[in-house]
Parts: sequence; structure tokens; C-alpha cells
Amino acid sequence: MPSTVKNKTKSQPQLEDGELEFLAQTEIRHLKQTIAVLRDELESVHFQKDKAEQNAVSQFHDEMHQLKNTITALRDKLEVSLARKDDEIQSIAANANSETALLKETIQALRDALEKTKMDSERYLQSLHTKTRSEINQLQETIIALRKELEMATRAKPAPKRGIK
Repeated sequence: MPSTVKNKTKSQPQLEDGELEFLAQTEIRHLKQTIAVLRDELESVHFQKDKAEQNAVSQFHDEMHQLKNTITALRDKLEVSLARKDDEIQSIAANANSETALLKETIQALRDALEKTKMDSERYLQSLHTKTRSEINQLQETIIALRKELEMATRAKPAPKRGIK
């Protein structure tokens, strides 16, 4: 290699091979240090990116877990509420059926009482009619007997004279 750099302008000093090598070595060392720093920064960025990604995934999983728990809790509450409503409906239906049966029994008892009262009234009226008829017959017989007696008494006694006094 030539000892001096060719094609240099006159204003720049000429460097020797050793100095050039030293400068080249220094620049290489600086470039390696720069590469190492950039590599460290790149790894740091990757680490931070991975950490942020892991945090985001973790938050996503936490939120998903919370939402699942909320859904499960709401589903359980809904099932309990529906079960209560079903129980209430069954209770109301049972009460209505019981009340309906009681009302039917009451209606039947009232019908029976009305029918008995009607029959008792008819019997009483029939009895009253028979008794009245019997009394009428007795009175008619008495009238007939009294007329006969009167007729006999009138035939046996002479008629009183009516005269002027």
C-alpha cells in the first residue's frame, strides 16, 4: 500500500498508513459501539413492545374474565328471578284453583239450599192447600148440616104470625 493517500487536496494533510489504520480502527470501534447501542435500544423497544403486548393481552383476558363472571352472575340472577316468578305463578294458579273449587262448593251448597227451600215451600203450600181444602169441605159439610137442621126446625114449628100490634 502506498504510504500516503493519493488524490487528496493540497489543503488536507497527508496521513500515513498507521494513522489511517488507527482512524479506521477507531471508526470501526465507534461504529461497533453505535451498533451495540442501537441493538440495545432495539432490544429495549422489542422488550417494551412485548411487555405492552403482554399487558394488553392480560388486560383483555382480565376484562373477558370479568365479563364472563358478570354474565354468569346475571344469568344466575335471571334464573332465580324466573324460578321465583314460576313459583309465584304456580302459587297464584293453585290459589285460584282452590278459590274456584271453594266457590263451586258454595254455589252447589246454595243451589241445594235453594232447592230444599223450594221443595219445603211447595210441601208447605201443598199442606196448606190440603188443610184449607179440608177446612172448606168441613165448613161446607157444616153448612149443609146446619141447613138441614134449619129446614127441619122450620118444618116442625109453625111459622110465627106476623101481625100488627
